[in-house]
Amino acid sequence: MLSLRLPWLWLSIGWLVVAAVCAGSLLPASSMPWLVGLLRIELGDELLHAGAYFLLMIWFAGLCKRWLYGVVGVLLCALGVALEFLQLGVPSRSLDPLDIAANSVGILVGLGLAFWLIGGWCQGIERRLLA
Repeated sequence: MLSLRLPWLWLSIGWLVVAAVCAGSLLPASSMPWLVGLLRIELGDELLHAGAYFLLMIWFAGLCKRWLYGVVGVLLCALGVALEFLQLGVPSRSLDPLDIAANSVGILVGLGLAFWLIGGWCQGIERRLLA
């Protein structure tokens, strides 16, 4: 992990996002009518998956040293695959290989962006706001 002044804050927010992704993946669709409406009207399911895992990759890349980005990416891929298989036990949910592919695309785009441009962004924010 990077040397941060508020690591507990950054990690807490990151784990809340992980929990939200897990809940969104495992709760029956009927318990989230607002999300079902959003998917039907605005976004495709795969775009939502890619966006969620992109956000997770970028978030945790902001907390980690560069050499850990690949590890974070692999762990997020494993999370996505595990959640898809867990959906087999949830009413109105099913395993969808396209969701796994979308998760992976989001992670890869986030990984590329982290390596290329915005890795370690948390330190930059702390420098500017807490100087």
